[in-house]
Amino acid sequence: MRVLIFVLLLFFTVSLCIFAQEMAEDTNSDGNSDRWITINAGKVSEIALDRDYNGDIDYIVKYNDISEKIEEQLDFNYDGEMDDYYYYARDKMKRREIDTNYDGKIDVWVYLDGIYIEKYEKDTDFDGRVDIVKDYSKE
Repeated sequence: MRVLIFVLLLFFTVSLCIFAQEMAEDTNSDGNSDRWITINAGKVSEIALDRDYNGDIDYIVKYNDISEKIEEQLDFNYDGEMDDYYYYARDKMKRREIDTNYDGKIDVWVYLDGIYIEKYEKDTDFDGRVDIVKDYSKE
């Protein structure tokens, strides 16, 4: 019997470490969840927020398996669509993509090395083609 209990406890513990767990929280006590946390292998892998408490997720941050931030998504104008994206490597921002006119298509790309802008590209007439490129790394 003790062996069976030990095996079941071991299985339960291993299951918690392997399978994703999701938790929902109500941070403003209005009765609705507004923060969701996903845990994989005992580490936070994603946090999603409803920052304006309207029921729509408007911010997501993702982490890799060593708890480094790898991506952020933001609904800047709270219209229900993500329009600002941040991408990281080794906890440093490497790229930002922005939908400046909120049509669902990225039209500004900013390439960074942490806080320093290396290059940016813009689609100024929103036709899907880059019109302006400024490369600071060549200066």
